[in-house]
Formats: sequence, structure tokens, C-alpha cells
Amino acid sequence: MASAIDESTLQTIDDGRAVLGDMIAGAQAELRKVFIVFLLGFIGAFYALKYWLLGILKKKLLVNGATLNALTPFDVILLQTKVSLICGGIVGIIAIAYVSRETLRERGLLPQSPIPMWQLVILAISVVLLFIGGVVYSYYLFFPMLFEFLTSNAVQSGLQPHYSIVEWFRFLALLSIAMGLAAELPLVMMLLSYAEIVPYATLVSKWRHAVVVIVVIASIVNGSPDPFSMSLVAVPMLCLYMIGLMTSKFAVTVKYSREQIGLGRIILDHWLSVVASTLLTGGLAYGGVTLGYGTKANVYLRQLPYDVPTLPSVEWLFAIQKPAATIAFGVTVGLLVGSGMLVFHLFRDVDAKAVSRSGPSPASTGDPGSLDLSRLDADSIAVAPDEAFTAMTEDEALGHAGAAMDANDPEKAQAILDRFDAAQEFADEPTEAGGAAVTDSGHGDTPADRPADPDSDPDSASESESDEASSEGDTGDVVTETTTGMINAFTEKERSEDDIGGYFYDVQFIVGSLTSKMFRIVGLFMLVMGVIFTVLYEGGLTVLKEDFLSRLPAGIRPDQVGVVALHPVEALVFDMKLAAVIGLATTLPAILYYAWPALAERGLVGTSGGGRGILFMWSFTSLVALIVGSILGYAVVAPTVISWLAYDAIQANMLIKYQINAAGWLVFFTTVGIGLLATIPTTLLFLHRGGFLPYRLIFKHWREAVIIIIGVIAVAAPGGVFGMIIFSLPVVGAYLLGLILLWLYTLGGRRHGPLTKSRRM
Repeated sequence: MASAIDESTLQTIDDGRAVLGDMIAGAQAELRKVFIVFLLGFIGAFYALKYWLLGILKKKLLVNGATLNALTPFDVILLQTKVSLICGGIVGIIAIAYVSRETLRERGLLPQSPIPMWQLVILAISVVLLFIGGVVYSYYLFFPMLFEFLTSNAVQSGLQPHYSIVEWFRFLALLSIAMGLAAELPLVMMLLSYAEIVPYATLVSKWRHAVVVIVVIASIVNGSPDPFSMSLVAVPMLCLYMIGLMTSKFAVTVKYSREQIGLGRIILDHWLSVVASTLLTGGLAYGGVTLGYGTKANVYLRQLPYDVPTLPSVEWLFAIQKPAATIAFGVTVGLLVGSGMLVFHLFRDVDAKAVSRSGPSPASTGDPGSLDLSRLDADSIAVAPDEAFTAMTEDEALGHAGAAMDANDPEKAQAILDRFDAAQEFADEPTEAGGAAVTDSGHGDTPADRPADPDSDPDSASESESDEASSEGDTGDVVTETTTGMINAFTEKERSEDDIGGYFYDVQFIVGSLTSKMFRIVGLFMLVMGVIFTVLYEGGLTVLKEDFLSRLPAGIRPDQVGVVALHPVEALVFDMKLAAVIGLATTLPAILYYAWPALAERGLVGTSGGGRGILFMWSFTSLVALIVGSILGYAVVAPTVISWLAYDAIQANMLIKYQINAAGWLVFFTTVGIGLLATIPTTLLFLHRGGFLPYRLIFKHWREAVIIIIGVIAVAAPGGVFGMIIFSLPVVGAYLLGLILLWLYTLGGRRHGPLTKSRRM
């Protein structure tokens, strides 16, 4: 095991242990103080959570009849203890780092020259204020709207939002921390730009990528597919990114001005306009408040036909008497305007200095190799520069030609291929001087294009080229050898590496054939999933629940059985999972339909079994079996199972509340699952008739199939061994029934299916 870890990793681990030991050794004299700090943080968080925080959160966020429930007697006390331990640990770590700062500085983990205290104070205050701002935003704006949506969705789906206090608080804490960290984005961007870790130009040029990443993060953190709820996270993060760009530019400008121009010189050059704007705007603000213009503006705003927020008084803003507050207001406005004027002069002088240093940019006609052929017609292709085609690969040329054919422009496609062939023939001709040819673009960047070293040995050069070629195939060889060994361990017939490599090539070939149809496949999946999710979201789940409960036996009343959501997004996630399962089942026949030619070309399906027609037959028979089985399960099996499970609890006068994640899938497996069981025999017939797996292979390896079924169910099914047995028996029974029917169909194996030309049979 030690050989799997290199020396650098071991050295890093040893250094980490040494640093931790030095920190503890340096803090031994102060451990009593550190423990007191930890204890204060623990006790403060415990009582704040018990007497203040939980009550405020419940009053603010529990709407539409939502309640909090403790599922075990220890939920509340353990939740308070865990949160308090985390808070105490955080303040304790900060205290340890502070008392051991000298030890860290001696090991070089802290700068030897101490950072000015005022800079550390400003940085710490900025971090804390930004984090608090993100949490405050989530509490006052984001959380109320999000929980209003989630609880209304649960109620609309016929579920009772009885949340588990542990799941509910964990969800709140995750979102609060995420929003608080997101608020640190401007500060992080500014520090990265100032330290030149990520240049400001990169942040500006990659803004489109940032938008995509922000939208993805917003959809993950939000936990809701509602566009409005997602925008509550995405829009503030986009605004923070824009603010981060402005702060980054400001930080870079200040750094450049201090190094190249001098900040003091800029202030001296423009002090008159800065002071004048400060005094003028400050005096106007003071005079406006003194003359009562704020009161007059509020009177006008109250007369409007709709509610408009009024201007706050200066006494409320500064929490002091009006005369002093008026002066403070004027000084504040003047300083803000003066600071803005100083920043304006700062940017203008720095930009002027940068332009004067760089000089005018030289004229350029652009790179011919980057010519966009999609904008040209056939005539323009004929007169385009040669560099546009010499720098092109064969795949790129075929791609441009294919795009032209898709646009019904065969002349342009032919022109592209002709110019590419001519460019390649010219590049393959030797130069007049008899030297080696350079690359098509003329730059000679590749090793083959550079002139040979006169002192080099030709044999060594050929050996290096062969080494490079062998190194490129090392990865594939390792994968092939490993896969071959694994497969040979589970099969009687030995497989060579060529066979395994053929399997990889088959998979790559089939996936590549689906690329051109991927838009249709994904579109079908998204369409079906969207329709099913919309139906469930708009009340379809409620209709199914009420109808299902009405079918329970006479001894069980519908009001005795309830379905609850323990997590705020549990109902929404169940709807999405169910819609995804139905969408995937609907898309599978389309995938097989589009992959059939590639499967036939690779010899993986039979050529005399009806072709794609067997797909329609399998889809139709499976659909009929699925519908009949689902109706049977919905009308008979599922109500019987639910009543059997709930009977003892009802007889004991117990309150029955099933979790949607468990009850929903139980109903799904006892309704649609019955239909899926009915499709197993039809699928076996399809595998035989289509040439995927002939009867002799299915019958020969039925034991392995049963073991695989049990193994998959053991991993996927809940309930441990008992759940594995309950779910495995019907699936294995349906498989064996399908095997018997297939034996009858093939007359005991004497009626062969379509032959295939695959080497794997």
C-alpha cells in the first residue's frame, strides 16, 4: 500500500502533522483560554438556537400549514448540540490560530513582515459584512418566497408538509452558507486580480462562462425548477459578479497608479475639483434637508395612486437629533461624491497613461487561417486564401462540407473539399531547395516541421518517435489489459485483448452513430419528462392519491392513511424522479431505433429478423403488457399490499403517516412495477428475435442472470435482506417465466433465431 503513495505526498502529510504539532505545542500555555473561548461559543450557540433562532425561523418560514416534527426523542437536543459544537469549534480554531501565530510565522506559513493591522481589519470587516449581507438577503427575501413555493407545491400534490426538524434546519443552513459565500464573490475577485492570480482581463473575457456557471449553481442551490425561484439566486450572483468586475478594475487601477503614476500625484493634480464637488454637493444636501425638500417629496409620494416607499428622515438614518443628523447627512453626501470624483480622475489618468505607453496599434488584416467559412458562398470559397485550408484538418474540412450539405448548398461543399485536397497536395510536395516541408500554415510548430539538428543521430530520432507513439497507446493498452483480465475471471472462454478492444470500438462506433440524432433523443426525453412533471405538479399526484385511497379495502378509511413530506424539496424531487423514469422508458425504443443500423453493421443484431420492425413489435407488445400490468397492480395489488401493511397499525389506533419518498415508490413498484414485470418475457423474445442474445446463450447463462438481478436489487432496493427478497422474487419469477415461454417459442431450442456475423457469438 505504501508504494501507491509517492514521496511528495508522504512529505506533505508529514509537514501537515508537524505544523499541527507545532500549533498545539505553541498553544499549550494558552489552552485554558482556547477552551474557554470554545465553551463560550458552544454555550452561546446552544442557548441562541434554543430560545431565539428556532422560534424566529419557524415564525418566518412555516407557511401553508407546514409544521416541524421530531422523528426521534433525541432529534432536537442532538441538533442543538451538533450546531453548538460546530460554532464552538470554529471560534476555537480561530483562537488556536491566533495564539500560535508566532509558531506559524517561524515555519514560513505566515509572512515574516507583518501586514499592517488596518489592512487586516478592513479585510476582516469586509468578509464578515459580505457574509452577513448574503445571509440577510436569503432570510428576508429568498427563503420566504422559496418556502412559499415548496409548501404550496406539497399541498397542491396532496401531501402534508410535516417537515423533520433535522432535515429542515440542515436545508436552511446549507442555503444560508451558500448565499453567504456567494456574497464574498466581489472580494474574492478583487483579491485574485490584485494578486495577479487571475488577471482582470480574464474575468472580463470569460463572463459568458461565468454566467453559465452561476445559473448551474443557482439551479443546484435553489432546489426548485421554478424559474422565478432560481432567478432569486442567479440574479444576485450575476450582480455580485458585475460588482466584482468593478472592484477588480478599481483594485488593479489603484495598484497600477501607485506603481506607475503615484496616487498622491493624482490627488494633487485634481484636488481642486475633488474639494469643490465635495463642498458643493454636501452644501446642497444640507440645504435641501434644512429647507424641507425631503418632507415635500414624501407628501408628493403619498399622493400617488399606488404605494411607494417614502424617504426616511435624517434622524432615523443617523439615530441622533435633527441638527446634528442634518450636518452628518451633508458631510456623508459630500464625501461620497468627492470619493467618486477622485475615482473618476484615477481611472482617467491611468487609462491615458496606458494608451500613451502602448502607442497606436498596428494595422492588421487578420489571420487567414481563422477565416470563417460558414459565412462564404461557393464563389468566395474558390478565391479564399490558401492558408485557410492548409491549416485545416480533414475532420474540419468534412465538418464544413457537411454543414454546407445540411444547408442545401452542394456547390459550396464540393468547393471546400476541392480547395482542401489542393492545399494538401501542395503541402505534400517537396520544397525547391530539397529541404523538409513545413506545416501548411508555414509556422513549423510541430516536431516534424522543424529542421533536423545536424548533430543529432537519425537512429535516436526514430527511437524517440517510436517512444512517443508507444506512450500514446499506453493508456489504451492498460485499460484493455485490465478489462481482459476482469472478463476472463468471470467467463469460461478466454478473451484476447483484440476482442476487448473490439468491444470498446463497437461502443464508440454506436455512440458516434447516435451523435447526429442526439437532438431528437434528448428532445423526446425532455418533452416526455416535462409533460409528466407538469401533470404531477399541477395536481396529477393529488388525483392519483385520492383515487388510490378510495380503492383501499372497506376496513381502512382514506383519512386513516396520510402521506407527508419530511424534507422541503422531497415532493418536488419525487415528481422529477418519477418524470425522469417515465421519460427514460419512453426514450429507450427511440435510442434502439436510431442505433439499429450501427448495431447491424457491427454484427451485434441479426440481419434476417425483421430489421427495425422487430423494434415496433417489441415496443407495442411491451406497451400493452405495461398497461395491463399497471392496471392490475393499481386496482388489486397495490391496495392489497398497503392495507396489509397498515392493518396492524390501524388496529392499534396508531397515527399512520407515510413518507412520500417511501410510499410513492412503494405504490410505483406495486402498480407500474407489475407492468414492468409483464414486459420481461416480451423483452426476452425481442432479444432473441433481434439477434442480440439467441436462446442458447440466454438459457446457458440463466444462473448468471439471476445472480445479477439479485445483486442489482440488493443495492437498489431498500429494506436490507428482507427488501431484497421481496423485490427479487417477482423479478426472478418473471425472468424464469419468460425463459419458459422462450423455450416453447423456439421448440426447445430447435428453432433458431436470426444469425449474426459477430465474432462474439
